Amino acid sequence: MSEPQERTAGEESLPTYALSCVVYAERDGRILLLRRAVGALTGQWYLPGGAVEHGESPEVAARRELWEESGLEVEGPLELLNAYPARLYGRDFLQLSYIGATPHGEVVISPEHDGARWADPQETRAVLTDEVIATLAAGNRSVAHLVESVRDDLDRYLRRRYGTAS
Repeated sequence: MSEPQERTAGEESLPTYALSCVVYAERDGRILLLRRAVGALTGQWYLPGGAVEHGESPEVAARRELWEESGLEVEGPLELLNAYPARLYGRDFLQLSYIGATPHGEVVISPEHDGARWADPQETRAVLTDEVIATLAAGNRSVAHLVESVRDDLDRYLRRRYGTAS
């Protein structure tokens, strides 16, 4: 693997993003949500996912993160749903969201989580009101933007799966 290159004149103004991914792991019309046990927004429910490692393809990273966080494997192809900027852990990421079928296996959560549930995606979206986002953000604009982006991504998921969004 090569080392990151130095920037040349004119490149300083280009945005730089780390890359991360999440997976809408589907089973019986539901999606897997994991509850964060540590770090940012502890206690909140999220899709499984994480950072893409240097030299790793985004799809391989999505599959790896799903396995590491839930013990589940996607059967068949992953479908790219969306890409959106997010501020996570103090840096800028480009977040890729994927959809994948996980019809088999028991969920085995990682130490960074303390709960797992199969959620109805329409009910999950209905909870993400402006008022709930404001409460979660508690005045932190980066958190508000992140949760708004998650809500927009969930709307895109619902349109793709059901032809509607909340």
